[in-house]
Amino acid sequence: MVEEAEKVLTLVAERAHLAESVEGVRSILLFMYRFPSLKNKILSQKTGIAIPTLAAVRNELVKAGIIEKRNFLGEKGREWVKSKLNLNFDYDPVPDNFDSTIKELPKEFAYLNKIKEFLKNRPTPEYALDQSHADFSTVIKKTLYLLKKGDIEGRKLIFLGDDDIISLAIGLTKLAKEITIVDIDDRILDFLSQSAEKLSLKNSNVLSHDLRKPCPNEIVNKYDIVVTDPPYTNEGLRLFLKRAKQVLKSTINIDGKDHPVVGKKCFLSFGNKPPEQMQKLQLSILDHGFIINEMIPDFNHYEGASIIGKFSHLYYLQSVITPQNKFNISLSSLPIYTSEVKNIIKSPFRPVGYHFVGEMYFNNQEFLLENEIIQKIFLDSLINADLKILDIYNHYYKPHGYSAIAVLETSHAAIHTWPEHGYISIDIFICDDYSKGLKVIEFLNNEFKPEKSDFFYIERGKESQIKYKPIQF
Repeated sequence: MVEEAEKVLTLVAERAHLAESVEGVRSILLFMYRFPSLKNKILSQKTGIAIPTLAAVRNELVKAGIIEKRNFLGEKGREWVKSKLNLNFDYDPVPDNFDSTIKELPKEFAYLNKIKEFLKNRPTPEYALDQSHADFSTVIKKTLYLLKKGDIEGRKLIFLGDDDIISLAIGLTKLAKEITIVDIDDRILDFLSQSAEKLSLKNSNVLSHDLRKPCPNEIVNKYDIVVTDPPYTNEGLRLFLKRAKQVLKSTINIDGKDHPVVGKKCFLSFGNKPPEQMQKLQLSILDHGFIINEMIPDFNHYEGASIIGKFSHLYYLQSVITPQNKFNISLSSLPIYTSEVKNIIKSPFRPVGYHFVGEMYFNNQEFLLENEIIQKIFLDSLINADLKILDIYNHYYKPHGYSAIAVLETSHAAIHTWPEHGYISIDIFICDDYSKGLKVIEFLNNEFKPEKSDFFYIERGKESQIKYKPIQF
């Protein structure tokens, strides 16, 4: 999509009070372009937008001079959509469903057969990185699925890992505005770069990066579509979802003012898990600012990957607005790959728990006299992290100052205030997931909004090294 067109559609969405933002307007225009005779009811079903809101959007599109009348694009509208949204198909390019393997390509997409030779020459899977190759049918099926959804034409796509080389198949369509591949494995990136050159793909680029480290600024808040097949662990899933949300466009600047953007897409592939873990998986999706628009079971088939039964599901996710995360946490030391998680279980040393300490400094010392507010924020931070509080002790110092100690089911948490110094100290020890401790301090930092803060953690237990590691902001 042309950037100026995205700004225009953002304003159209705001004037029509469309919660789906610019992506909602784009979906309306996409279906009006592909299916000119659609009635309001059917268009509402396809876009998921209520009929009254749909009518309001169409009114604003007429006022903006984009479409001629509320119920059809007209020649002017068709030309605008084609040139500004870079749409190519004025019909459904893939009318079939995706409930089976693809044995033969439609003639229109026969050129995608070129990818077969490249699939044979992919770098061998690095099992320590949870790599396994998707088969030819999966690579083609995923490419056609994105085409059907309208998520290749004129779009900026980013692949968070691509040992399957699906980016090459999508590049072959010559419809994407930009394709970026981020991977930790330089063998994959070298292969993709050389293959893109052989196929004369001009809009494809690669970036070597470990996603456990913060995303480089050059890829943050930039993309329309994320495609990812993360490590098979819940830790890996959460990390890749976090990075997906960061690289998808969430704001757009119009005349010096930032406007929120929602509805950008993430195509997530992830293996089957027992029911309790599937619940955690879906909660992780919601927790990281996505909703599940569609889930297709048994979509991806792999050569190998016996650990996940040689198949995985495809989740079609859409971004929503979530509170801005002020943390820029380095996760380079955390296990995310299956082999790493297994090694921790087998290791002779496993932490008994994690000890977090923190300091926060404030210019507004009067705020630190509000003991009830401080207590509420402190308790809310523990509840938000799913930590069970067994008991709590409060003490109010004279003339001022406050302490609270919470006895948790998995150890304790404490907060102490020094209003005269504009200072709060935090002490948390949990025999629980490391991520829960991070969630507590993230909540405290976001709610208290200190002028300056420092947080550290240490692994506690037999054979642990007494060395606090900083949590970077």
